[in-house]
Amino acid sequence: MKCYNCGFENKPGVSFCHQCGVNLKNDDADVLNKEFKINKKRKAYPAPLENSIKAKLMYKRDNRTGKLRIAKTKCATLIVFTGFFIFAFLITLLKFNIFVSIIVGLLFGFVFAFPVLIIGSVAGRVIDKIFN
Repeated sequence: MKCYNCGFENKPGVSFCHQCGVNLKNDDADVLNKEFKINKKRKAYPAPLENSIKAKLMYKRDNRTGKLRIAKTKCATLIVFTGFFIFAFLITLLKFNIFVSIIVGLLFGFVFAFPVLIIGSVAGRVIDKIFN
């Protein structure tokens, strides 16, 4: 039986490929590692709808596959912005009114999230150039 993953010729009737460990009976099932112990496959979470807010904020289109994938830089920037916005908002709310607190929160959020966005984008492009 020829493996559909690596092309190794296995004995007829085997369940797992002796070369790469792929389940030959069901490609969605478990995979054997080199010591032939069963490793559970991780379930992939479905990508959100193309035009949803979640897709626009946290996902990007992969250049090679064309599929949506999570954008780590966008997520990190969003987390940093939200954290500093809440921190600055709550601190200034103790002394000033809500309008000033929102303005200060937005300023803090942008000041600290902008470097994360720049560094993450540059690092992501460099890593893509190296590995692709």
